[in-house]
Amino acid sequence: MMNQKIILLAVDCDFTKMIYHALKKAYPNIEVIFEEPVSKGKLIRGRIKKLGVFKVLGQLIFQIGIYPFLKMRSEARIKTILQTTGLSSEPIPLEVVHKIESANDMKSIDLIKYKAPALVIINGTRILSKEFVQTFHGRIINIHAGITPAYRGVHGAYWALVNNDPENCGTTVHFVDSGIDTGNILAQAKIEIEQSDNFATYPYLQFAKGINLLMDAVQKFFDGSLKVIPVRSERSALWFHPTFIEYFYNRKTKKVK
Repeated sequence: MMNQKIILLAVDCDFTKMIYHALKKAYPNIEVIFEEPVSKGKLIRGRIKKLGVFKVLGQLIFQIGIYPFLKMRSEARIKTILQTTGLSSEPIPLEVVHKIESANDMKSIDLIKYKAPALVIINGTRILSKEFVQTFHGRIINIHAGITPAYRGVHGAYWALVNNDPENCGTTVHFVDSGIDTGNILAQAKIEIEQSDNFATYPYLQFAKGINLLMDAVQKFFDGSLKVIPVRSERSALWFHPTFIEYFYNRKTKKVK
């Protein structure tokens, strides 16, 4: 039998837990490697360099002052999404978890090589180095919360709705290369938005859909039938967190919550 060992390389969050519990049912020898998130100071400095002080300040106000409120108000809806899709955000058992500082460290690459996985599934990691990608080329798969290449970066469903682009409001499963959400596409699907959904619930809908696509892609990878699919559009854009002004403007003028 072909080696069917999977490493889930990710940050510790609800979406990683959802992926783990879904994969565990079919691939019981799955192991998890948690990467430490990039420090907030380093992250903010990088954003300022790319986007400017005022843009980043607006994003921080949204993330600190508005998003937690949306998430709190959405707890019942999130619970419903998990229940209706049969997914779980329960903690991952500690005995299958390893912790590393950065996936791009040589010792981390060596650890994964030692584990000899057939597939590396990633979620929420920092941008992987060329060395990491080359080492595990053709064996790294990601669920991206957006339809690529039109909605690379973050919050793809939200920005598609803002752009009145419901056909590209969805999720993508793709191979990982050294770019930002630029790898070859394996599957894509739209999500359906309900009146009770908002910025905090869109990703749960995307991952619920994306995990089904991932399970199918993994099965096809192991049976040798996995194929790359063509992109829907040549449009390609990288999206970032909204500022608090952008969020309230879009909510008022475009009715996107």
